[in-house]
Amino acid sequence: MSTLASSKSQLTTNKEIRRFKVAINTACPLRCEYCFIDKDSGEVVSWEAVQGLVKFMLSSPGQVKKLLIYGGEPFLKFDLVKDIALFARGEAEKAGKDLDLSICTSAGLPIKREQLEFLRDMRFFCSVSIDGDAATHDEHRKMKGGAGSWEKAAKQLPLIIDTIGKRRAMAIQCVHPDNVEKMLDNFQKLVTMGFENVEVEVIHGFGWKEKKHLFRPMLQKVLDWIWAEAQEGRSRFLVCSLVPLMLKEGIILEDWCPFHSSMECYPDGKFSFYPFAFVDWEGRKKSAVGDALTGVPDRYKTCTFDLNSDQCKNCTSDYYRNPTVNEGNDPYRWRTEMARGFMDKVALAARSDAKMRDYLREAVIRCRIS
Repeated sequence: MSTLASSKSQLTTNKEIRRFKVAINTACPLRCEYCFIDKDSGEVVSWEAVQGLVKFMLSSPGQVKKLLIYGGEPFLKFDLVKDIALFARGEAEKAGKDLDLSICTSAGLPIKREQLEFLRDMRFFCSVSIDGDAATHDEHRKMKGGAGSWEKAAKQLPLIIDTIGKRRAMAIQCVHPDNVEKMLDNFQKLVTMGFENVEVEVIHGFGWKEKKHLFRPMLQKVLDWIWAEAQEGRSRFLVCSLVPLMLKEGIILEDWCPFHSSMECYPDGKFSFYPFAFVDWEGRKKSAVGDALTGVPDRYKTCTFDLNSDQCKNCTSDYYRNPTVNEGNDPYRWRTEMARGFMDKVALAARSDAKMRDYLREAVIRCRIS
């Protein structure tokens, strides 16, 4: 009997897991200064771990699931990406679940048309990690030899967006304290490069104490611009603002449980909560919350979300002990709260404003990209 088969009974949870990231490898052509993944470690997720995590996710309550494939750089292991996609689709069909697939790339190495066509045919969402203009991006996101990576990514965007389609393509705009004042300029730059969907990602642990007072007013400028564009009938979406559209009415607060949308699997098969890439190797040893072969520890198997419970209130604060990670928590929380407030404003306006009604209708179509 295989290890996976003998541990099958352990791969269960009573919590609805909506999103699950799997970092399939550690190798990457980039050396972004805020990423702690050891690019030279050569780790690749095992097929047994893939089987375990997919079945674990699909066996959890809830109809809609999303599997996000990350790295390292997942295009370096594209045959594995294909195998995962075919396996996950088959398992979802057997389980009667509605599965979305997503992949994230730095676009720092050549991406082939046939790879993108496979993703399109398998109905993948595709995210490109690009921070805005060349100066912003290249300040922190360099190739292994030290050169900037923006030009390599920018050259490939037309092929990626044209093949995947604008509804399923997304830019991940990483906001660092050094570039927070350029948030709107960089958001607009990504739109001019062809993206209609942009995820604002907060970089953790790099000087937010001095700059975090700037985050809210800068993000408000982005939201005000998106609103003005929507009034003109143009589609621009801050993707994290669409998360509430996936939640059942009346349980939006339940999204704060990290099991619902923050589960990750390392290449070594260990489970954790976000953010894998921002945790150093020593911190990673403390961050595991189970693995793809044995499931989650007993403390997580039967607990249920209750906002008034001390156990729930302390869960993430106890978990996120790394002060480097904690430093970005406030901007990350503000981003989500402001984005949700924006969608509430859209929904209210849509009752009487035809253009906002059109915007909301399109948002519902795109909400599963995040």
